[in-house]
Amino acid sequence: MSGPGVVIPTMDSSPNIFASLDDFVPPGGGSQVVGRNMANNFFFRALMRYGSFDAYHFFLSNRAHRNLFMEKHAPFLNDPEIAPKIRLFDRVDLPDALRKYDYTVIHQSDHVTHLAALARLRNTLGARVPLSAFIHSLSYPAYMPRYLEMHFSGFCEADTIVCSSECGKKVVAQCLENTTAAGYPRSKVTLKVVPLGIDEPPGVMDRQLARKQLGFKNNQVVGLCFGRFSDFDKMDLFPLLQALKKVPGRDYRMVLAGAVHDQEYFRILQLWVKAMGLLDRVEFVVEPPNQKKLALFAGADFFVSIADNPQETFGLTVLEALHAGTPVIVSDYDGYRELAGDKAGIRVTTRWMPVERLIQLESIMDMRTLHRYLAQSLQVDMNELTQALRLMYTDAGARQNFAEHARERFANEFNHARIIATLEDHWRTQKRMFTEIPKELIPLQMDIFKTFAHYVTETPDGETKVMATDFARQLLAANVDYPLLPSMSEVIDSRIVKELVRHCFKPCVVGDIYSAFGDGWRTVFIVMWALKHDLLEVTA
Repeated sequence: MSGPGVVIPTMDSSPNIFASLDDFVPPGGGSQVVGRNMANNFFFRALMRYGSFDAYHFFLSNRAHRNLFMEKHAPFLNDPEIAPKIRLFDRVDLPDALRKYDYTVIHQSDHVTHLAALARLRNTLGARVPLSAFIHSLSYPAYMPRYLEMHFSGFCEADTIVCSSECGKKVVAQCLENTTAAGYPRSKVTLKVVPLGIDEPPGVMDRQLARKQLGFKNNQVVGLCFGRFSDFDKMDLFPLLQALKKVPGRDYRMVLAGAVHDQEYFRILQLWVKAMGLLDRVEFVVEPPNQKKLALFAGADFFVSIADNPQETFGLTVLEALHAGTPVIVSDYDGYRELAGDKAGIRVTTRWMPVERLIQLESIMDMRTLHRYLAQSLQVDMNELTQALRLMYTDAGARQNFAEHARERFANEFNHARIIATLEDHWRTQKRMFTEIPKELIPLQMDIFKTFAHYVTETPDGETKVMATDFARQLLAANVDYPLLPSMSEVIDSRIVKELVRHCFKPCVVGDIYSAFGDGWRTVFIVMWALKHDLLEVTA
């Protein structure tokens, strides 16, 4: 496929090819800004910049999906070094591509949507390609049947679920263990920890310039809490305000910034800031543009995030703080503890106790309500949080020490060049260790045409006789194409339809059509489509 000014050539073979069913496009504004979308887009950009693959194949849903890809990734598709490596396919062509190309890896942006189905398809076709996928939020009960499915989909040790944190890896391992069917071996899929990265700007903004742009005074100590305003899928900020109230200081300031995902919660939060007498110390910054966001991370004296929700697996905003060399205060929870480490900031103790009623009802509750209840039953230690805020606000030496370790930690562990190199090395290792997998299908995939065979009156076969209709002859004489519904051009070629009509001016059996046009799935589909739209008719 090609876009304005872009030519993406056909490449019949290449020794090192990355493939995916996903688009990795950046998130839109407002409520669409969530960590998983940002992380996937950052990964794509890093892969284009630092990856060493000879080609990148993306199997997208339809033409509209390809257009979205070309629009959102235009900088790369117009890069003369990168564009020739990218090829966009329609997803229906995936089986043909698996037979034609020896892919190094097929990598997915998440491990629950298509990964099991990809494994079954790969095994059915006998393709020797390892599969790979990222994890993101893991706290949805609806994922459990997907984990059960993984035991029956033919995963092997060459396949990988890439976990952004050790905490996340333990969750996936526990889910796989819990869903292991009696008498059937557990999925052999490999779990590997590779952290996420961020899309690095050319450099960290100068701190003094950032503070000047933001209007911070020289003597002000500014804390930053950046994350979407949502108590049910991010964090409840009320405990932070409670702790902030206990650390009085005329020049202490807290900036609460991010996109508003829950308007009601945001209004309550604003009212509580006023009721607590914190209006002169707390500033709200809603959906700051990227330049202002960079200034906030560079200009703040420390960053705080007291995540209390199990959907949080990694913590991109914490990573952004480390990149800016900003000390952190984080809840000792999920991947946050791994990001902060022991020297880049302060981890605050968290606690919860199992609530039996939530365990009983988790699968039938509204997910927003469930996650709100779960978050509200988790405590971030108030005394420790207050002490951490007091230290950050009052001890410049401690802040400087934390900042130095934050920058060092990011450089050593989380820069994208290192992450992409780690992933590529792992994928090549997995490719080398790939072994044959039994092709027998476990009946987890519905055969639509077999399952619903009794719905129809009859099923045409190779002996069925068809003929072009008068309507089809009229369209052909007028050189008019039959109108196609959206996405049907991916399957229906109007030129072939005209040739098919000419071929059927006289009655002929469907088997003869197969001989003339090939017996592939597209021919079968076009014959039935032509019958449906009165271009062909079944004759006696």
